[in-house]
Amino acid sequence: MNPGKRGTVILILLIALIATPVTAAVYFTTSAPGIITKGDPFSISGTGAVNGTVGLWIVGRDHFEVLTSAPDRHGNFSITIRPSATDGFSSGRYVIIYQDPGESGILEIEGGTDINGSLVVMNRGKIVARLGPRQELGDNIRIVEDQILSTSFISGVDDIFHAEFFFVQKPAIFFDNLIPASGFRLPDQITGERIVISGTTNIGTDNTLTTEIRTRNTKEIVTVKTIPVIAGDPMNTWIWDLDAPGLPPGDYELTAGWLKSNAFGNGTFTVKYPAPPSSSLERPVNNPVPPAEDYTFPILITSSLIVLAIVLYYTGRE
Repeated sequence: MNPGKRGTVILILLIALIATPVTAAVYFTTSAPGIITKGDPFSISGTGAVNGTVGLWIVGRDHFEVLTSAPDRHGNFSITIRPSATDGFSSGRYVIIYQDPGESGILEIEGGTDINGSLVVMNRGKIVARLGPRQELGDNIRIVEDQILSTSFISGVDDIFHAEFFFVQKPAIFFDNLIPASGFRLPDQITGERIVISGTTNIGTDNTLTTEIRTRNTKEIVTVKTIPVIAGDPMNTWIWDLDAPGLPPGDYELTAGWLKSNAFGNGTFTVKYPAPPSSSLERPVNNPVPPAEDYTFPILITSSLIVLAIVLYYTGRE
């Protein structure tokens, strides 16, 4: 390639780079993958937000909110929704939309309400989309997302949008290995051995679970323990263990709870003595009993000979 053509290619690439919208790298931090748990914080952060104040739309079942954050001089930003706010979210599907102002540095697209109280999307104060009543948002979440994102194609608008869907759920704690159709029954344990019980939860990893072991009959507390929530996919996990010698034989109940909310799970199990070692009893050898000897024929022959001898004896004397 000659120097003239090379210069032309470089110029075209520079023009393309200049024309390409600049937006931030966005990160969502949730309780579990794709889940915002009521009472847990939810945050969105990013880097490279060089265009100015960014927006965050939170739209879900009967919820509509638009927040803003000013990035620092390095383009870093962070918005956190506090636990007290997420606790008020209704369960269901939500869309979280990040909005970059584009090269203009102005968020042209805004959310609001009309004179009837219905939700709308506006371009510099002019209504460009009607979202309907707040209480109907949850049934039309995909349509609402499309209406908001489609505004980026309006002439003169250079806002850049990025959408993610999440589910808002009530906090829940589950046990692994529950015996089917047994309620909350767990497999039996053996006294003298380590006991390990695990489960899953949608509660975030910044939290801990408080666990209690009680006897089932008297409800007497045997032990209390705080355990961490471990990151997992698709659900976070937890593990409760008790080193050997474990627990004495008996019936027990394990409760795992989240102190920030009225969320708990429980499982019951029985601790047993070890099974006695199986005895290796030798099977009796099935030797056939030898048949008893039959003396009938010899006796018959002997008797016959004696009779014959007597007859011959008396015959000779005559």
